[in-house]
Amino acid sequence: MKVSSGLVRPFGYEEALDSPAGWRVVGGAHAVTAVTFGSAYAFSALFPALATEFNASRGETSLIFSMAAVTYYWLGALAGPLADRFPTRAIVLVGMIALILGHIGASFAGSLPFLYASYGLGVGVGIGLSYVPAIGAVQSWFLVKRSRASGVATAGLGIGTLILPLCVGQLLPFLGWRLCLIAIACVIGLVGLPAALVLRKRGEGGGSASASGDRPGGGPSPLTAWQTPQFIRYYLAMALASVPTFVAYVHIVPSARDLGVPLEAATVLIGIIGIGNIFGRFVLAGLGDRFGRIRLLAALTLAVAGSFVIWATATGFSQLAIFAVVFGMSYGGTVGLYPAVATDLFGSRHIGSMIGYLYTSVGFAALVGPSLAGFTFDFTGSYRAPIVICIVISVVAAGLAAQLQSPQPDVSG
Repeated sequence: MKVSSGLVRPFGYEEALDSPAGWRVVGGAHAVTAVTFGSAYAFSALFPALATEFNASRGETSLIFSMAAVTYYWLGALAGPLADRFPTRAIVLVGMIALILGHIGASFAGSLPFLYASYGLGVGVGIGLSYVPAIGAVQSWFLVKRSRASGVATAGLGIGTLILPLCVGQLLPFLGWRLCLIAIACVIGLVGLPAALVLRKRGEGGGSASASGDRPGGGPSPLTAWQTPQFIRYYLAMALASVPTFVAYVHIVPSARDLGVPLEAATVLIGIIGIGNIFGRFVLAGLGDRFGRIRLLAALTLAVAGSFVIWATATGFSQLAIFAVVFGMSYGGTVGLYPAVATDLFGSRHIGSMIGYLYTSVGFAALVGPSLAGFTFDFTGSYRAPIVICIVISVVAAGLAAQLQSPQPDVSG
């Protein structure tokens, strides 16, 4: 049966596409992404204190975050298939608990290797079991408003990035980095655990097996997708586009400090990125429903390259703030579009697995980007080379995204 609008309830389905029930799931995913990635990107505010505490170079300190990030993105390859088979809320709850324990364990770290293990594994496993299942659940609820729903759900990342790093930056001189980690764990418990309880896929717990909104047999299976040029092209585009993201989040604060910006003001830059991020996800990503998701994805990826040109020429806080706004908006829009474009290209029947596999590409970027930028700085004493590399690979990623084949709308029940 054809679904001409989100208000039509197909025969045999208990819940309609684009329905109010789906927006409740969007709200839960929004809160989950806020506490998970907000806590992760608060690392940038902790960066100087950790480097001083453990007498570590920027490369060694960056590796703490890189280990966590590569863990949670690669774990998505497991979490996605799990979310296709088991209740979403159960998987996300386990992730929230692991995230809490990871921050608490890291607060007791007495050495850099212990910090690698506690923060890297705890935070990595926590986000890895939370993000992909939450975002995958959202995709199953929407067709006509898929871009907007994805943007709103992932906008939690922008809000979390705005609030948590800024709060940590302000509290750090008074609490120290250990108590700041404990405080982050408390926020995750108060916000993340209740939010996880509202997450579920459409039809989960009683609907048709095909309640994803796909036509029977539509879209490749998760295993055969790896063999298609479309999947490989999208995978590479996401991998390349994600390198600049992690370089910016991890190194913008130390870069600002190098230009003489006080620590409190430098951490404000993370909050400014968060503001732009919110706009990108709430507003720009939603425009994909009107102007074409793939075309918009390519344009916003190119805008990320432009933002790094601003960073390369920055001489103080004002220019860095402009970079933060432009980068936040363009990056926020691209990440808001990623799940929706994936669903357009490959269908929503196995979307948890698809998103999980695709996000392993971001794991490579998380491993390589911040650490390579840090070690390059240790060798050259400047961020110029990493910034130029980020510009080049963003342009290449935009070209790859533009070559994705525009899919036919999936409108079958």
